Amino acid sequence: MYYAYGGGLGPKYAQWVLHDLTCRTWLLRHACRTIVQCGPSLAFLLLPGPLSLRIWLPVMVICGALLISLPWAEELREHRLYKHGFLPDLVLHKDDDVG
Repeated sequence: MYYAYGGGLGPKYAQWVLHDLTCRTWLLRHACRTIVQCGPSLAFLLLPGPLSLRIWLPVMVICGALLISLPWAEELREHRLYKHGFLPDLVLHKDDDVG
């Protein structure tokens, strides 16, 4: 949970973080982290009121978070890489020179 909310995992997990942010499913993982961050919005389900409103509020929070988060996914990924001790330019473009 700490990592999902932006916390650093330390050098022990650096290789896992590198894999998490550079594998082919990194964007899907980013979207899942965003949805996990919206978890507290599910408390709307417990509030009194019409069921349709209680369902639509968390759905709109999650959709809004994804609309904000996905366009910035590249920058957020670079920030996480840098935070864990990697130089994003070297890691993300290491295969550009091959060919």
